[in-house]
Amino acid sequence: MALLASTAAPARAGPNPVAESVDAAVTAWMKDHAIADAEVAVALHQTIVGSYDHGWKPTERRPVASLSKAITGVCMAGLVDDRRLAFTDTLGSLLAGYFKRNNGANAPKDPRFTAITIEELLTHRAGLVKNAFDDRNDHSVGASFRTATQTMLESAPGSTMSYSDSGYLILGYVAQVLANQAYGNVCGKVFTRLGMPANAGIIDATLAARAPNGGWDISAQDYARFLYAFDETSGILGPTTRQWLDALPGKVSYTLGAYRKRTARGTQYYHDGLLHHHMPDYPKTGGSFFFVNEAGYAAVVIFSGENDGKTYGALEKAVMAAMTAKTAYAVPGQ
Repeated sequence: MALLASTAAPARAGPNPVAESVDAAVTAWMKDHAIADAEVAVALHQTIVGSYDHGWKPTERRPVASLSKAITGVCMAGLVDDRRLAFTDTLGSLLAGYFKRNNGANAPKDPRFTAITIEELLTHRAGLVKNAFDDRNDHSVGASFRTATQTMLESAPGSTMSYSDSGYLILGYVAQVLANQAYGNVCGKVFTRLGMPANAGIIDATLAARAPNGGWDISAQDYARFLYAFDETSGILGPTTRQWLDALPGKVSYTLGAYRKRTARGTQYYHDGLLHHHMPDYPKTGGSFFFVNEAGYAAVVIFSGENDGKTYGALEKAVMAAMTAKTAYAVPGQ
């Protein structure tokens, strides 16, 4: 009688402790703040090591609000590294043709507008007001850009840091002009450069007017994979961009759609997004947050429900605590 050979099943890796810690923090936060739905994903060097369904599947695209800025920032860095523009280029030089059209009728209302540089837009030092566009009337990036050109600056370009959605809207328009194609097409290429599907992220049709600063829909898993772009091992940010990042002053700076913090261990990146629209055709509310630690772990949370500064602050504190605990630097295989 022949004996059947016995084969042992391959050992499964246990749950990743960093991902489990992040999800435990989010679970407690949801309970404390009555958050109805959320999706959570944690990646290590683009490999998903944990993802969690709290009413929303972490593979489902959701609006990520201001987390859209990092997609635009990485897109602009690619154009710089490809030598299609420079961080020091001004809007006056890049968009000279636009401003001269219609016998100069397209000229900006504030003459200082043309002196704004790509670097100043990326770092929120362009002197722009926070929102120089109207969601109710503008339905394209180009229309929103025209509104921005007809709004006076709050301060002189380069003088002070002031967070501005308008700045990243303008960056998206510049990318659109340089590539001679729609913003979503040119900046959507950041996904394929990372080996991801071209449709990993899509522009929310209702938010098309603010696509570069807040209009992307993407899942927690795919956004966590996208964050690998900030990892030095990815090679997505080239030498020119890396040198620029290293030269930015201060321990904390705003860079490519994210806050960048230098620590003794390396570099952290993080950002939040607030989805709080009151348009009749877009009543959704919610938010998002990501954090990348120095070891290469990236955590992403996307959630629904009304929120305020206290709610956001609690989420950020909880996720950052989990991502900077001692165990968050014990990378498998190292």
